[in-house]
Amino acid sequence: MATFDVEDETFRVWVTNPATVQQLLDLRDGVGNANIPNGPLRAGAGRGEHNLPWSWHLDPDETSMAEATIEVCSGLPSFVEEELDVWLSTVGQYCPWSARLVRLDDFR
Repeated sequence: MATFDVEDETFRVWVTNPATVQQLLDLRDGVGNANIPNGPLRAGAGRGEHNLPWSWHLDPDETSMAEATIEVCSGLPSFVEEELDVWLSTVGQYCPWSARLVRLDDFR
């Protein structure tokens, strides 16, 4: 479970993809440069409602970490929430450029 800060807003990503888990561990340990969570948006707060208070989450199997992404999927978590229908149907991804990993809980 990775917790990110995006300009004073927080969101969480549950990750099950082993490659992404390693990217997050590398980022935490200061040996990785991929600092942007990038994944398909899904409705609901996710497994165990891990991304509350938001009513969306990133797909735990398909989320990866990136060094750069396209701008269209960047934004604040609250902006995604406010325009959730558009984000789910049109944008499809979430990749906040200003995300900063603030906590990593390893539940493996």
